[in-house]
Amino acid sequence: MIYITGDTHNIEDMSNLSSKNMKLCCMEQGVAFHDITAAIVLGDFGLPWSSDCEIDEAGIHPTDHTDRYLLKWYNQKPFNILAVMGNHDNYDVIERLPEVEMFGSKVLKVSDNVFYLKRGEIYTIEDKRFLVLGGAMSDDKAWRKPHESWWEQEEWSEAEKAACLEKIGQCASSFDYVLSHTGPSTGIALTDDFFSNEENLKQLLRDSNVVFNDKLDSLISYKKWLFGHWHSDWGYENYKESKYMPLYHQGILI
Repeated sequence: MIYITGDTHNIEDMSNLSSKNMKLCCMEQGVAFHDITAAIVLGDFGLPWSSDCEIDEAGIHPTDHTDRYLLKWYNQKPFNILAVMGNHDNYDVIERLPEVEMFGSKVLKVSDNVFYLKRGEIYTIEDKRFLVLGGAMSDDKAWRKPHESWWEQEEWSEAEKAACLEKIGQCASSFDYVLSHTGPSTGIALTDDFFSNEENLKQLLRDSNVVFNDKLDSLISYKKWLFGHWHSDWGYENYKESKYMPLYHQGILI
């Protein structure tokens, strides 16, 4: 089984992947905790947060004590942890991580059981086909420091978008699941009545990631689109009724 949850923000929301929280979600969905082979975090994983760490073929070796503690905690988990790239992630370190083959494509290795999924890649995990996106525009970037708490790579480059579209064009454009950090605008609108106003909804299009997600939403078919960023568990509460699944603290099992 695959467990999918929202942003963990380094240690701030690490309890999303605590055994207690996961077992409660498993119980509610009638699934055994020990059947989980992979847990997916929908962006803002936040490990490592500090750029002060060595990297080799084994992954990262943090010197920051918080990153060291969190990595040790994750390494003790009995499943793989797979992170979608968000906006509060250290792209300067992520881009230096070693690539390894996994799930029919390449992933970026943090440790033996922790990996980042690459943007624009297609993976097959437990016989399910995933399109992985990621990224979001930080509304608070004016108050953040470049390359310490904000990274411009949070928004896709035009080359990344073109490569993703080409890959989709070369493969069948049908997926079981789409994973992203921010969502397409139709899905985001479900998280807050604020977006029921058309003018407010248009504000989402300031984010180039949302614009690209909207484009993909019109080009592909899928069962569910799961995303984080908006700190909403609307998708957990409405799993059966909607194909858009915003998640935060709760976890969906597939």
